[in-house]
Amino acid sequence: MNPAHSLEQVKALLEQGLKDDARALAKSRDTRNLHDANLHRRWADLLEEMGLVEEVVLELNLALRDDPAQEDTIRRLAEIYLDLSQPQKAAPLYSQMASRQPRDPRLYQDWGQALEEAGDYRQALSVYQEAKEKTGDGRFEGLIKNLGFLEEAVQEALATAPQAQQLLPQPHQLVVFTSLFAGREGMYARQWVSPNGDTGYTPVNDPLTLKVAENHILGNYTVGVYPVRLDNTVNFLAFDFDLANFALRRALTNRRIFDELIAKLHQAARRLLELAAQHQLPAYLEDSGYKGRHVWIFLETPAPAGVAKKCGTLLLSQLKPLPVEVVVEVFPKQGSVPRGGLGNLIKLPLGYHRRTGRRALFMRPDGEYVEDQLGLLETVAKASRRAVYALVQRLAGEQDRPAPQDGPEPGEEEVKPAVPLPPVQEVYDLDRDPQLQQLLLKCPALKSLVEQVHRRALLSKDETMVLVHTLGHLEHGPQIVNELFQRCLNAAPALFLKSRLRGNPMSCPKIRARAPQITAAVDCNCAFDDSVNLYPTPLIHAHTLAAAPLPLGLTVSSLSFQNLLQDYLRLRKQSHETQLLLQRYEQQLAQFFSETGMEVLQTTMGRLHYRKEPDGSAAFTLEI
Repeated sequence: MNPAHSLEQVKALLEQGLKDDARALAKSRDTRNLHDANLHRRWADLLEEMGLVEEVVLELNLALRDDPAQEDTIRRLAEIYLDLSQPQKAAPLYSQMASRQPRDPRLYQDWGQALEEAGDYRQALSVYQEAKEKTGDGRFEGLIKNLGFLEEAVQEALATAPQAQQLLPQPHQLVVFTSLFAGREGMYARQWVSPNGDTGYTPVNDPLTLKVAENHILGNYTVGVYPVRLDNTVNFLAFDFDLANFALRRALTNRRIFDELIAKLHQAARRLLELAAQHQLPAYLEDSGYKGRHVWIFLETPAPAGVAKKCGTLLLSQLKPLPVEVVVEVFPKQGSVPRGGLGNLIKLPLGYHRRTGRRALFMRPDGEYVEDQLGLLETVAKASRRAVYALVQRLAGEQDRPAPQDGPEPGEEEVKPAVPLPPVQEVYDLDRDPQLQQLLLKCPALKSLVEQVHRRALLSKDETMVLVHTLGHLEHGPQIVNELFQRCLNAAPALFLKSRLRGNPMSCPKIRARAPQITAAVDCNCAFDDSVNLYPTPLIHAHTLAAAPLPLGLTVSSLSFQNLLQDYLRLRKQSHETQLLLQRYEQQLAQFFSETGMEVLQTTMGRLHYRKEPDGSAAFTLEI
């Protein structure tokens, strides 16, 4: 339909009071191929009258496409963007107008205010300085003064951290760095900054190699990682402390207020460090390089993202109430990431923030920077899996204790809740219990359930009952069940065992009825001697231990062995990458020694000796 004719029809419907019909017809218009700036502006007027703001934006953009010099349309679009809380889109429009009317102070003021609302205070300061030079208007003196302290703060921060300018990572330190911050496999993100001061990240479809880490620390570019890995596990938990926009805008008029807000934010992050330590979770504080703090908790073994997120959320809940000026985000933000997704990223420490030019450095709780930034990486203490799960179970139980689940089936002993919840004995180890390991080796259904606990930290009601009424009958039944439930996000406190169950264990047919999704996916078809056992149950396997003893400790099917194997393979891969990097450095050093004729060089670590082997290869010896 002709756009001009459609416009008149919409007007006629409005005059008849048929607003819904008018809105429907207006939204169905097709004006993208129309090249008539005046008609686009008429559409924008009518759409604005109907309250269709997004449609107004489209028509104004089309009008500017056809008539880029129309100042009224540019200003109108900029004002709408401000009303929509999109100042980052309004700022370029004011910039465009100011370039055409360089002596109009009002345009510079609007441009600067849009940048301030977008949080780009340094760019706003630059605009006010340009406006002062080009217009001579005295109003910009005060605006420059209000924002000038931000530049001073950056310079002061750089002056108080001179070591930030000289970070030369060694190969082994790069290995540690990439291991600590390993996230989504085969991906990382690179930070960018546009000419007008906007910043963002571009995903890079390559792994976080030692070379990428080196360039990040040297300042060649700045990278972030997506914490959630392909199997929905994470290697670390992080907290991003930042100032709320309303608070920062208020602080811009007064340096003292700005400093007070940063102090509040730092104290909140410091309290989180202390709280984490109370739960046996070592945490590390970082100045993010802009106006916030990061707190990092590194994990001994990868944990499900849902568990890490829950741990961070619960820990943060203990910190509240926070100052109203402080906002905190927990990473990972997602408990799982769908196939093809990446989740939210977080910028890595020790690199430069591309907007401010400041390096993100680790700090002590007193606010002083750590002297040996790279050395700190080598001494990082990690949180144990037990500590993470214990915190989740403890704090989740305090916040919300679910009602007890349904009673047992006939023939099954009633589970009596233990009050208070019994702590898991530190001396007990699931992987060193021969009876449990024998049972998991022989019963694929129970093995699959236990692996699900480790992998997802979630159990359905029926799956929970299966574990209770089988494993609860073993010699160390309470320790086994309670240990597994400690690792679950949704295990009801009422199900924790105080003593070993003595009734009939759950039978194989009942297990298949309770958890068909588990048994159907594995080879659940054990054959027992009916002449000896008329009641088929997985616990029969545990009683065969005496005839076929298993070695204590690590077994191929045990969790500890699998974690050990994965860590070993990861270290072997990192070692290989380090060797390749080391060979490349040695080749460059050999060329230097050969060209200069030197054989010995005094270094900060000792005397480095060079010699040429008979086969022509280079050999180095470091006397420490």
